[in-house]
Amino acid sequence: MAEQLSRYRNSDSEAEPAQTTDVEAHSRAVAEYLGDMLGQLESMARHQGFDLLVYLLSMARVEAETTARDKGSRRRTSA
Repeated sequence: MAEQLSRYRNSDSEAEPAQTTDVEAHSRAVAEYLGDMLGQLESMARHQGFDLLVYLLSMARVEAETTARDKGSRRRTSA
């Protein structure tokens, strides 16, 4: 998780066309990191009984995980 954040913080926001796979890898790492963080927030909300927050955070976590998985599969199929 810390490695994912480090990659997120140390990357450039603009990329040249030749760096497309780097941009996709970066996007996947960010989505994975967000999924991890959202999972922790979801757990905290569940522990406190914040049902609506649990639902919203769960939806956001699933979206982040799906995005990370989609970015990974696109990279493998385009290589």
